[in-house]
Amino acid sequence: MKTFAFGFALAALLPIAGCVDNSGGSNRAVTADNFDFVAMLANYADSIIVPNYESLADTSSLLAAENGSIASYCSAIGSDNEASARGAAQAAWKTTMDAWQTTTLHELGPIQANNNALRNRISSFARGSSLSTCGVDQAVVLANSNPNFSLSSRSANQRGLGAVEYLLFSDNLEHSCSSQITETTDWNTRPEVERKQLRCAYAQTLASDINAAAQRVVKAWLIDADNYRSEFINPSSLDTNLKALSDALFYLDTETKDTKLGIPLGINATCSQPSCPEVIESPYAEYSLNNIAQNLRSFLNLLQGGSGLGFDDIIAQAGVAEVTELMRQNTEAAIGEINTMSTSLRQQAEGISNEEAAQTCLTAANTPDSQRSIPACNLYGYLRRVTDTLKVGFVAAVDVDLPDRAQSDND
Repeated sequence: MKTFAFGFALAALLPIAGCVDNSGGSNRAVTADNFDFVAMLANYADSIIVPNYESLADTSSLLAAENGSIASYCSAIGSDNEASARGAAQAAWKTTMDAWQTTTLHELGPIQANNNALRNRISSFARGSSLSTCGVDQAVVLANSNPNFSLSSRSANQRGLGAVEYLLFSDNLEHSCSSQITETTDWNTRPEVERKQLRCAYAQTLASDINAAAQRVVKAWLIDADNYRSEFINPSSLDTNLKALSDALFYLDTETKDTKLGIPLGINATCSQPSCPEVIESPYAEYSLNNIAQNLRSFLNLLQGGSGLGFDDIIAQAGVAEVTELMRQNTEAAIGEINTMSTSLRQQAEGISNEEAAQTCLTAANTPDSQRSIPACNLYGYLRRVTDTLKVGFVAAVDVDLPDRAQSDND
């Protein structure tokens, strides 16, 4: 059974929530009369959200361009420069992934339109949605042999950065399909160079689609294009957009803490085994911890509004600046924990193979400042400290409701 010492943590935070009741004392009601919410939203749009999406568009363009890193790798296959060119393509993928992970803490508006269509073209990683490597293997063949092949017909779990990662980082050139799949019947008998070239060519096709989606998100926000910015900062939509922005921060709770960390480590009840390493994000590049660190950095930047007006200023205006400080300290502790790790998340999760190891992990998650035999479990504990404060002190100070996805904790 997976149990946690939530009581103490929440009890410690409840007084913070209770003091932000706008009933007097040293705390103040934060209203449009004493705080410029429109200027705050404009700061988020102009200083954080749009620049982050522009960075994603720029990095994915370098990854996908006709003379970009993947194209250079494709050209080098079979030559003496193959290994170095592949390494450059992998490095470019990591840069693009870093840019993507920065944007995930402000998922709202255009990127969520049409059932997250643009988001899923960039990355489909989510709870309960694993990459279909067989689907990618089939698409590699079809993209080369079928003149009517259309990338848009492929499901989300066969596209995006996860599929490109598989094609660039996996050293196993054999397909992952069952013998009943006709498209890959003769794949394993093809020459190695041919298989590498076809996989590389399809990786470039996928990268081009990622870049097209990223460019479309930027266009949706820009003033001289679709100008979603004007809707985002519109005073008449203030409550809705402030809530959407605050809801977006809870990605750190439901996705970073639980999906990326809690489930693989076996802490979250969604995993019924001692651990579930097969569901980690970025397993082929072993970039899972880097993704989490990038989420944490982005969270901290969004919490503080960069160098301008942000949620921290609302919290300070409410008279409880300690809420921001508590989240800042534990976010930095989580980043510091990652920086000290010498083994990947997959290796750590695979080491939790029995109930004794699972209990050790739970103990570290409950008391992250204690022993570190499985440091990813301590990392989870720091993340939970951040998100416990987010769920109580933050929502009280900012005067918003918990998003539906964070209403229950399945740990």
